[in-house]
Amino acid sequence: MKASLKLVINYCILLIAFTIFIIGAYLIPNSAIKDNVVKSAHVFQKEGLYKTFFNFKLFQMDNFTDCYMMNLAVSGNNCKAVESAMMNYDYKSVKFMDLAYDTEKIALSDTTNLHKESYGRYWHGYQTTLRPTLTILNYKQIRVLNYILFSIILGCCFYLMCRKLSQKVAIIFGISLLLINFPIVPLSLQFSTCFFISFISMMLIMKYPKLTHQSNLYCTFFTIGAITSYMDFLTTPQLTLGLPLITYLLMKQEKAKAWKTVILLSIVWAMGYGFLWASKWMVGFILTGNNILSDALQSAELRTSNLYKGMEMTIPNIIDFIWTNIQTKNLTGLLVLATTVFMVCIYIYFRAIKNKQVMKDYSWLLLIALIVPAWFLIMRNHSIQHGWFTWRSGLLPLFSILLYIYFTADFRKLLHK
Repeated sequence: MKASLKLVINYCILLIAFTIFIIGAYLIPNSAIKDNVVKSAHVFQKEGLYKTFFNFKLFQMDNFTDCYMMNLAVSGNNCKAVESAMMNYDYKSVKFMDLAYDTEKIALSDTTNLHKESYGRYWHGYQTTLRPTLTILNYKQIRVLNYILFSIILGCCFYLMCRKLSQKVAIIFGISLLLINFPIVPLSLQFSTCFFISFISMMLIMKYPKLTHQSNLYCTFFTIGAITSYMDFLTTPQLTLGLPLITYLLMKQEKAKAWKTVILLSIVWAMGYGFLWASKWMVGFILTGNNILSDALQSAELRTSNLYKGMEMTIPNIIDFIWTNIQTKNLTGLLVLATTVFMVCIYIYFRAIKNKQVMKDYSWLLLIALIVPAWFLIMRNHSIQHGWFTWRSGLLPLFSILLYIYFTADFRKLLHK
């Protein structure tokens, strides 16, 4: 069967499955999740919507989005499951920080002074797991379960990396995870989504080589992209492309065609991501008659705009914005120290390079590392506004660059000079 025909069939299957699953989730009566949503709202009220560890912005939790997910879950109506699944209504007051109290009110069937809005431009596929789970667990318990599942899946991923790739590659992956402070990731549901998709995709690629046979390879990455758009809130979607890509190429060791493979699979992943996301707007219109497209296009225009808080986000302005913040927070000395250490590391690396051919053979890792800055340039408004969680997509360039250094340098050479 031709790859193009397989992709079309795969698209149709995913679209039907996504639609059935999200409608099925909203068939669950609100009465079945009401008590646990109320208990969950109390957790958010106690912790606050933006709990921060070590008084550091980049170690901030996103209780707001997790609370919003609960709000969307309980704002549905099982008697109008199709409309609820497609339009994804929420009820909020005009006070942004009252979301936890608003969510409790909705669960208690009180929408006084709350405004009904639609967030239908996303699939909100996480509701297919969240709503059923809320029938038996509240947010505090879900967070524990999430941490356990995250740890198990990550452990299995490490085990397979040690067996199928190498222990050193697994160690480099672990170091990269530590550098983006991964231990707090599973404490937030919305932080976790892309990590789960990435880890599971990596495991499946390592465990089942059939998924990456030439006839199945495009469908695999198309599906990963589609599932990402179904489940994610634009947190760190680049991970679900780059990490499976690295895993596949390390498994195959096809150095000669690596650049072509990276480009083709990135396009296929983007097709799965974009086509299935846009299909939600089409399905929503067909099933409800509501025009979701206009809202989606308006949001896309905002997220890809060059403006943030009235400032045009050109490269010079971004650099100036960062430099101003460094000066304001008295971090100039730390920047000088970090720059010095970085330059010393660059010097040591160039002294330890094996040869030019090895650098060329693994240059595809640098191409993968560029996925994140390219995404940030295109989605600069969203990336900067939510930089306190989008920064974790830095895991991908970190892992890529550290692997490149590992494969292309031999630091033992320095001992003999």
